[in-house]
Amino acid sequence: MRLAAEERNGTGHGASLGSMQIRQFRVEGLGHLSTLIADESAGVAAVVDPRRDMDVYLAAARELDVRISHVVETHLHNDYVSGGRDLATLTGARHVIGAGAELRHEHGPVRDGESFDVGSLRFTTRDTPGHTPEHVAYAVAETARGQDPALLFSGGSLLVGAVGRTDLLGQEHAHEYARAMHRSIRDVVMGHEDHVIVHPTHGAGSLCAVGIASTPSTTIGYERRHNPLVSIADVEVFAKRLLRGQPAVPRYFARMRPLNQAGPPLLGGRVPEPRPLSLAETQGELATGALLLDLRPPADHSVVHAAGSQSVPLGPSFGTWLGWVVDPDRPLVLVLERPQDWDEAIRQALRIGAEGSIRGHLRGGFGSWADGGAPLESTGRLNVDELADRLDHASAADRPLVIDVRQASEYEAFHVPGSIHIAAGSLPDRLAELSQNQPVVTICAAGLRAGVAASILRSSGFEDVSWVASGVPAWRAAGHPTVRGDQPTRTPASPRSHGGPSAAPEPESGATAD
Repeated sequence: MRLAAEERNGTGHGASLGSMQIRQFRVEGLGHLSTLIADESAGVAAVVDPRRDMDVYLAAARELDVRISHVVETHLHNDYVSGGRDLATLTGARHVIGAGAELRHEHGPVRDGESFDVGSLRFTTRDTPGHTPEHVAYAVAETARGQDPALLFSGGSLLVGAVGRTDLLGQEHAHEYARAMHRSIRDVVMGHEDHVIVHPTHGAGSLCAVGIASTPSTTIGYERRHNPLVSIADVEVFAKRLLRGQPAVPRYFARMRPLNQAGPPLLGGRVPEPRPLSLAETQGELATGALLLDLRPPADHSVVHAAGSQSVPLGPSFGTWLGWVVDPDRPLVLVLERPQDWDEAIRQALRIGAEGSIRGHLRGGFGSWADGGAPLESTGRLNVDELADRLDHASAADRPLVIDVRQASEYEAFHVPGSIHIAAGSLPDRLAELSQNQPVVTICAAGLRAGVAASILRSSGFEDVSWVASGVPAWRAAGHPTVRGDQPTRTPASPRSHGGPSAAPEPESGATAD
């Protein structure tokens, strides 16, 4: 196999098998995997489960000197806006998806057992409901060499070391869909030979499953031997194991399925150009209800930031957090660390359908805000020892409420005594439960989620807000006590009251990376 170079905004790598060329692309923050598979001898290719910023596929097709003849999707996606409609429209390709998806725009529905050819590559559709009810997989044979499948595009069914979750369309369907997934895995997917290569759509970092390995592909044989869910024969045991410890679902997920079914707006392969706004233009947008979104690192935002702004730092998970904690209907003006950060920010916004709310970015960044004499504020930043000191020595009135903003499974494993749990993504919906008269400290695993949560509180009117720049693991490593369980431990506000006996340490589990 020969590897292609890494491409920006998602890793692309490739392999050649005979006349079959395979290029796989990864979006780190979403854990999204997509594939261009080509028959070089016939000069045609298919793209499987494409993302919305589709220039990477067009570039790969040009490099291989092939035409994209098919755009193939395994299911209606819950975690990102599909690029399927746009790519098919731009290239004239046939847009293929399982008939159960019932897309409301031009496409070619396929049913279980039906086949279509991309040159000598024969795709055979297999119904694999579970992750979603209309889910299909595609077994691919290179007919120039034989009729047996060599490759399986498994979508959100079989993943590398895991199986796609079945609760994304509501808890009321989760168990029913888990039973369907059990049949799909054991009766359909694992019916393939051990040598068959598996390309899933969800990889490490995706919130569509827990425990996904970091490698982007696998084989049926490897999963048969090493995937803990594949070997479970009892359907009820399988369902219980599959649904246990799944991470919280970002709020934007609820918009993705209907948007993908209806057909997202067409971009024609274009990524929106930068829209720099002057300070006066920015203030005009804010006066009419826009939110100033600060994409600088959390530490920079906490030291000083525009009054009322909110922090969602630019990184691999920017798009997820943008869709999770920011009102999708609220106009946004971005504060970039560097002008060139626009491209990464707008691409991630495109992938979750949030590009329409972005009015532009503040020209000159935070410096132009500060130099223009606009109002400033700051957020407290603590290390774990400083938090311990505040908990030890503050009066009852000044003792902070510690909010652990990690996932529930992380909190249950171990947490700061007396802390309460509100996941960072749930915080905007639970502000009414908190008193603005009490000091608040947010804490997570490594600082990012705590910084985002602190900025949500600060921009919502909470004045005495701090965040811990390291996290609960650092708290425990420094010798401070932790407790386990899913309920907050209330302790009196006395010296070392946050100390005392604690449960035996347990390893952190189910964590979402900061």
